Amino acid sequence: MNQDSFNDSYNSISAFLGGFQNIESNHFSGCLIETTFSVRNYCDSFFELLNIPFSDALNNAVPSRQAEFLAGRACAHFALSKLGMPVKEIPVGKNRCPVWPKGVQASITHASNRAICAASTTSTGLGIDYETIISDKTAEEIKHNIVSNSEVRLLSESGFPLEQWLIIAFSVKESLFKALYPKVGKYFDFLDVEITSLSPQQQKLELRILQDLSSRVLSGSTYTATYQPYQGGILSIVEY
Repeated sequence: MNQDSFNDSYNSISAFLGGFQNIESNHFSGCLIETTFSVRNYCDSFFELLNIPFSDALNNAVPSRQAEFLAGRACAHFALSKLGMPVKEIPVGKNRCPVWPKGVQASITHASNRAICAASTTSTGLGIDYETIISDKTAEEIKHNIVSNSEVRLLSESGFPLEQWLIIAFSVKESLFKALYPKVGKYFDFLDVEITSLSPQQQKLELRILQDLSSRVLSGSTYTATYQPYQGGILSIVEY
């Protein structure tokens, strides 16, 4: 679908979708697109209006999941169109992961009423995640599911409050999972990855894999993640 088609379809569903906007990032040279959406104004017929197939995986999903799926796919179609690689469909693959066209690496994230897609024709792997800030009480309750004791010591020295550095850690590990999944083909735990450094000035972290995840992602492999505050939350990207 080209951008003119998207704009025509968007005019009829503007109560649901808030439009497509570029996100400025100093860390990512590809296409970074966002939209906002309203679950309250969602309707199944919007799939047809946007020429996006209604996935079988959504048959038993609640409306909020259907709405975020549609917003994410619409965002992704728009991003691919901007890259000059429009497609008729982005299929749902193994473990509900999007199947991207050959020559493209892309990733979708959604939180609250916002969907974001990153897409690139030059990346080997790409993952993106957006998270809203949590309370300090929630952060204290979940932190040991996300980070090890050594990571707690490292991140506590960042100058950020617990609820901020923990959501940064959560988000970059989510982004890494998405970037690595095509190579790993299975879920892995937050604690299978260790943050070894954090630079608040550069908004950059280094991560190390702690066990062999596949023949292509071995223990000791390292990756760089970047993040930026965005719309009251944290937006992170892993690209390699």
